[in-house]
Amino acid sequence: MDQAEEYARRVLKVMIYIEENLDEELTLEKLAKVACYSPFHFHRIFQAIAGETVHDYVKRLRMQAAAAKLRYTERSVTEIALDASFETPSAFTKAFKQFIGSSPKSYRSLYAALDIMTQKIKELLMIKPEIIEKSLPDMPLLFIRRCGNYTQSFSSAWQAMNGFINVNRLDRLKLRYFGISHDDPQVTSEDKLRCDAAILAPIGVTGKGEVGSQVLKGGKYAIFTHNGPYEGLEDAFNRIFLKWLPESRENFDETRSVFCEYFNMEYVKTDPEKLITKLYIPLN
Repeated sequence: MDQAEEYARRVLKVMIYIEENLDEELTLEKLAKVACYSPFHFHRIFQAIAGETVHDYVKRLRMQAAAAKLRYTERSVTEIALDASFETPSAFTKAFKQFIGSSPKSYRSLYAALDIMTQKIKELLMIKPEIIEKSLPDMPLLFIRRCGNYTQSFSSAWQAMNGFINVNRLDRLKLRYFGISHDDPQVTSEDKLRCDAAILAPIGVTGKGEVGSQVLKGGKYAIFTHNGPYEGLEDAFNRIFLKWLPESRENFDETRSVFCEYFNMEYVKTDPEKLITKLYIPLN
């Protein structure tokens, strides 16, 4: 492995660590230790690869998480501020306004008061889960990450993952394919949207270069089935989050990622109607 690949792998490892520990104190020294570099060296490498400083990256992810909590939960601004590692609600409000463009209360009120959205929700057809799995196991994944518009970035990520599968001569019939969307397009700017094209890690196969590893956390999930083209997934997610979830009285677990599992991917270009997608919604 050349030096550039090693830098990329270590920065990716730190990014995963940050995502899994957003509520913790994330100092430059601690993150540099995760990467096994000195703080000075790590800071320069991270900024060169990520395009932003470690501080800005952590702050942005915390603001995105805070925005999601304001929009989808009833937690107080003070609680959300503390989760985002701000000492006072006023400091959080100032930072949030700079990042989003409105105060936390205004942001929450905006979405709560949209009558047109309420009407659209009422018109949505109900969708029901195929099953609610209470103890899905942890799953080790190999993945490739891309950023940007989800339609384009997922396509790019899967193209790269297919190359990895071919180079390693993996049996496609034995693989499980997953897609993970980490950010809400309604909150995060398009160029910062993060998505992972992933496969369940085969025994004895390790990542190389841009192929990293992560663990898809298990637990309780509601599992839905979508049949047909991927273009219909956005409508399916709207029906889940805006119709089924509020009426089900289930609690969405914001600490774990929503993800998809793909079947019949060989038909994506020739016969999209044969595509099957399982949608996994984490629940408390």
